[in-house]
Amino acid sequence: MAQTPEQTPRGIRLATIGSVPVYLGWSWLLLGVVIVVLIGPGTAARFGTVTGYGIAAAYAVALLLSVLAHEAAHAVVARAFGHRVHRVVADLWGGHTAFDATHGTAWTAAAIAVVGPLTNAVIALLAFGGAVASGSAVLVTLLSGVAFVNGALAAFNLLPGLPLDGGQVVESLVWAVTGDQSRARIIAGWAGRVLVVLLVVAIIGLPLLNGSSPQLTTTLWTALIGAFLWSGASAAISQGRAMGTIKGLDVAAVLEPAAAIADDRPLSELTSLRALPVVVDATGRPIGLIDHDALRSVPAEAVDRTPVSAVTTPGPTGWSTELRPGHEAMDLVVAFQESRSNIVAVTEGGALRGVARAQRVNAALARN
Repeated sequence: MAQTPEQTPRGIRLATIGSVPVYLGWSWLLLGVVIVVLIGPGTAARFGTVTGYGIAAAYAVALLLSVLAHEAAHAVVARAFGHRVHRVVADLWGGHTAFDATHGTAWTAAAIAVVGPLTNAVIALLAFGGAVASGSAVLVTLLSGVAFVNGALAAFNLLPGLPLDGGQVVESLVWAVTGDQSRARIIAGWAGRVLVVLLVVAIIGLPLLNGSSPQLTTTLWTALIGAFLWSGASAAISQGRAMGTIKGLDVAAVLEPAAAIADDRPLSELTSLRALPVVVDATGRPIGLIDHDALRSVPAEAVDRTPVSAVTTPGPTGWSTELRPGHEAMDLVVAFQESRSNIVAVTEGGALRGVARAQRVNAALARN
């Protein structure tokens, strides 16, 4: 699932692979302990204490590696489609891959989503084959567990509701049909909520109706997983509504006139401009704005020989954006988010089109 770059994970940085940091969340350590506590007694009774708890610890490590393989598949395909991947994280809830999906399409989003569960399915088949071929009881037990865990991960993640990968596929299909990603995300989010209700009814409700009581651990895990899924589905619905609001933004109405001036031009040329000066480089790319305090400090006799670059305040990274047809509003909002600037320079076809101020954009969004 895509996240913004500033959401820094808490945990252990395991490695950096291809410039992508891989983290182990502190919450995963709790999951590892739970796995050992739940599985250890059974395997210890069969194989002895040391071997049994060794198998339980191996299960925990195998689950971690399976989750990382799942997320690595997301990361590899995302990068193949040209998305910038910020990080891969394994935590209590499985894991997530944070990448910039701003310029994605319905089909690239579906491909990135489905490859994770498919990776687990392949691991499950390989582990099952290994268990069948192995003559060691310990290896059969371990590989059978790996096969089961990966099969379960594949099946669970393909369930059709956000925040699961299957929900992303639902969003992508609706997006492809309607052309409206915001509506598609809302629908996939509601599908996630329905999925939670169905899971709770199937795991807890039906046994109660049949006169039997679910085990306490089953009830607790269902409640925890259901709460996680409901929270993710609700967040998706909120994101979809926000995307709809942004989509309704009239970019032309919030743009202010601006005049491009090359950074090597003399300051005297500023007086001929009839709009806000935006300093550009030799290619016409906006690089900053005029520092008026610095401008006032330049002696009058020096304005003809002082270049504009001498009084330019460079814009923060990402403060200039090229608006894509059909994506103008989202591109503008993303530029504000990534640059954290109060003003964004807007180009079209490589030429300066104008500037937008955060206050004016926020006011327009509030009216939508």
